[in-house]
Amino acid sequence: MIDEQSVESALHWMAEKVGTLAKAIADRKYLEDYKKVKLAMLIQEAPAGTVSSREAWATSHEDYAEVLQGLRAAVEQEAELKHMFTIAEARIEVWRTIQANNRAGVV
Repeated sequence: MIDEQSVESALHWMAEKVGTLAKAIADRKYLEDYKKVKLAMLIQEAPAGTVSSREAWATSHEDYAEVLQGLRAAVEQEAELKHMFTIAEARIEVWRTIQANNRAGVV
């Protein structure tokens, strides 16, 4: 059963992690933009050839793959934190419903 202590714990956790979530969102957004910048830089470095061959060279470059791995990690971190916030919010909502039912005399 969800008690008041569980709700307080969920609220405390949310207050503690809000900065971490904000940083995860910022990191993801930064890496999404940086991915475009890195691709453009690599296309400029690519050996002479057609536009598609230069783009293929750039997207297969190790540096671009590293950016993609970083973006993947950032998305994973953000998603995990968002889901944990959703769980904490659900726990609080369940407690609120139980409290409302208790006040209304519903068992």
